[in-house]
Amino acid sequence: MKKSILCIGMLLIAAVLFGVGISEQAHFSDPSNAAYLEQYFQIKLPASGLEAKQFGAALTAITGKPVSLSEPKDIFKALVESADLSQLALTYTTEKAGERLAYYGITETVPADLSRYVACSLDAHLLPASTAKDLLGARHVSSETAANLLMSVANATGISRNYIGRLSDSDILMHISNAFDGYTLFSDGNLDAIGAMAVQKRASTGYNLKKDADDARFLTTRTIQYGHSDETHLKQLTVLLNSEGIDAKLQIEPKVSIYEYLLDWGPVPEPSPYYMVLQFSENLYLAYAVEYDAKFEFDTHEDLLAFDSLINTYAKKNDANQAKNSNVALLKGAWWQPLYSTTFQADEKAYQEIVDCVLEENGYSIHPFSLVETKQNLIDTLENLSALEVQERTLYVNNAFYRYLSGSDYQ
Repeated sequence: MKKSILCIGMLLIAAVLFGVGISEQAHFSDPSNAAYLEQYFQIKLPASGLEAKQFGAALTAITGKPVSLSEPKDIFKALVESADLSQLALTYTTEKAGERLAYYGITETVPADLSRYVACSLDAHLLPASTAKDLLGARHVSSETAANLLMSVANATGISRNYIGRLSDSDILMHISNAFDGYTLFSDGNLDAIGAMAVQKRASTGYNLKKDADDARFLTTRTIQYGHSDETHLKQLTVLLNSEGIDAKLQIEPKVSIYEYLLDWGPVPEPSPYYMVLQFSENLYLAYAVEYDAKFEFDTHEDLLAFDSLINTYAKKNDANQAKNSNVALLKGAWWQPLYSTTFQADEKAYQEIVDCVLEENGYSIHPFSLVETKQNLIDTLENLSALEVQERTLYVNNAFYRYLSGSDYQ
């Protein structure tokens, strides 16, 4: 009986470790790593794999510090140093390093001066045990492994993606709630004033103010930016996507949306940390509202394409679903003109080209949108007011928002 219980216990422990290994390997082996390295670090990996020296050069491009390697085993120390864990690794005694390697199932003989770096890189989750075993016996590094290792360093040093989690994470709703707890009105000062003057001159109807520190740094060919103001709406949208079998990385980029406040809407409300109205001239009042851009980096292009249909079905008001006898159910906070965009043309039937006329200064940026045919007046106005150069960025927005921007239809 005791032997049976012991065997069952050992099997359960092995199963847990095996499950953790699978999860860690899946996180480490993101299929988009190679494309991400090429977009953000201009690293194009050869399909045939890399010698240690070539890997060192690629790691130099990530860290900005010279890295010289002679053989694949040298990668362990380079990983630890690149992740700024060198002092920690030196605290690993030969005994502790051996115990940690055994924990990860590494039974190969590892030289004492290397074992501390192998163990430390595993404890820091810079690579999974299966990859560590391969490197210990390798003569060169495959392109896939190289991409995964390089992205692991970029992730560990905070120079890659910036996001709160994946839609499929069991605690993603908690992370959304925690993120919203910190959102209040913020101001740049100078850019705010320039944007307000542009509205006053009727070059723009409004703009968004954002902070560079919140940038998701996602892979652009897989990313949709979705603007809204309601926290519950985003939670419901997250679960909706999950229920449709769609997964994505999620970042919430807070923004202050500034637009003209019309006195026809009622008396100017009392200011709050999330909304206020300021008078700029006798006839111009501007509303400042805390909103957000949710960035979704989808796992597949097909999932990205499915987003438009789901929003039009579940998150967009129209005459038919707002009719008195309509039984159509929509997400809380559905808008008549939802706003979402890509930086590339994903689907000519679903997205139309506009221009984001961006001004950047001291870690902040303002984003007034324009139709392509009216952009020059806005660009000239912003540059004359600011003495800064406008960064003209092409966006592709959903049809409903394009109709709103062009004034062709309210729905």
